[in-house]
Amino acid sequence: MRTKTDIRFVVDSDPAQVLDALAAVEMLPEWSTSYQDARVATRDDEGRPRRVFVKAELMGSSDLQVLEYDWDDNRTSWTVTDSTRGVKGGGWFEVTEGADGTEVWYHVELYLPIPMPGFLIKRTVRKANEAVVQNFIEFADRYPESDSYQTESV
Repeated sequence: MRTKTDIRFVVDSDPAQVLDALAAVEMLPEWSTSYQDARVATRDDEGRPRRVFVKAELMGSSDLQVLEYDWDDNRTSWTVTDSTRGVKGGGWFEVTEGADGTEVWYHVELYLPIPMPGFLIKRTVRKANEAVVQNFIEFADRYPESDSYQTESV
């Protein structure tokens, strides 16, 4: 079943901080309801994650995935390049300066090979993505301070 989600939201932090929070891929489990573990395998020349291994939770079952990231000045996108459960697709976060804060467009398009009625999958995925957005807003506002990451005093 193919699912598509588009959510636009505003974060009080500046765009650079939001992009830095997105680049902290190892911390995905702190704000994403879908991921239990994330490990960066390779990085680009600027130190941003390029290939990432994740353990995802999909409707009550685990899926090991390989995500390939691309980065632009105001956008990060990812594609699922391998999945133990056959998940395909990807998504992006687009970050722009807005009048009331940093505007973020979150887009995800996935094919989930789960034997379940389509309306139930779509509703479950939509609720999960809404939780991801709310958690990310809180994460980005307090980044880089988090439960597992402490900034060093200089």
